[in-house]
Amino acid sequence: MTAPLVTIGMPVYNAIGDISRVLDSLLAQTHRDFELLISDNASTDGTSQVLQDYAARDARIRHIRQPENIGANRNFQYVLDHAQGEFFMWAASDDLRSPDFLEVNLAFLQAHPDFVASTSPVRFDHGDFHERNMGDRSLTGDAPERLIGMFEAFHANGRFFSLMRREAVRECRHLSRFFLGADWAVVLYLAARGKMNRTQEGWVVLGSRGVSATHDIFAIFRSGWRTWLMPFHELTGIAWDLARSYPTMARLRLALGLAVLNGKAFVGQFITMVRRRRP
Repeated sequence: MTAPLVTIGMPVYNAIGDISRVLDSLLAQTHRDFELLISDNASTDGTSQVLQDYAARDARIRHIRQPENIGANRNFQYVLDHAQGEFFMWAASDDLRSPDFLEVNLAFLQAHPDFVASTSPVRFDHGDFHERNMGDRSLTGDAPERLIGMFEAFHANGRFFSLMRREAVRECRHLSRFFLGADWAVVLYLAARGKMNRTQEGWVVLGSRGVSATHDIFAIFRSGWRTWLMPFHELTGIAWDLARSYPTMARLRLALGLAVLNGKAFVGQFITMVRRRRP
């Protein structure tokens, strides 16, 4: 069989409250040449039956149920590793997209071979579109400028849910590991390889069930004194490794951005702890 042009990779776990409307959003895309690869991470709430019912009605759905829970990061990695399309995007099980999302971003990438990814304006549920705060603005400079630009705002990582060239991201293994900012590491990997676009058409609405919405996200990833002092130490190492051949001034600017990021996170984890202890 001919491989689809696009693979939408959806990792799922216990998403019974959102899954139907998310599937309807994806299956209503105006560009129809795609496969929807769903990896059900051993759900226990009835999600699996809903997925089976949808798969029986639409041949574009490829549904795999994991025999045991493999963890969220590895489930995201799984759908990338098993994708068939020339283009790829992740879709979380509580995110919604405009019907033209695939159409407008695919058209852009096909017309601009120097771009590795493209997305539409992104916002949180009940939030606002803001290309800086949502981390989805275009990165169009040279490689050092693109990496430095990643750290100009760190409120959200809207670029992670871009439509990507699978060739540009398929060798990335950062999601196989569990650390704070693994999704940012994927975007850094992409930005080091090419430009990233934000269109003016279409939209993405991020749901509220992701790890980033957790009340104390730092506690989830904290594993010792190093993650206390430098919460994003693994992300910092990845960024520094990518920049090892960059000019000195670019490396200094990147180091400053990383220091600010870790400093804010260092303070933020204490503020979170204080708030949790208040009666």
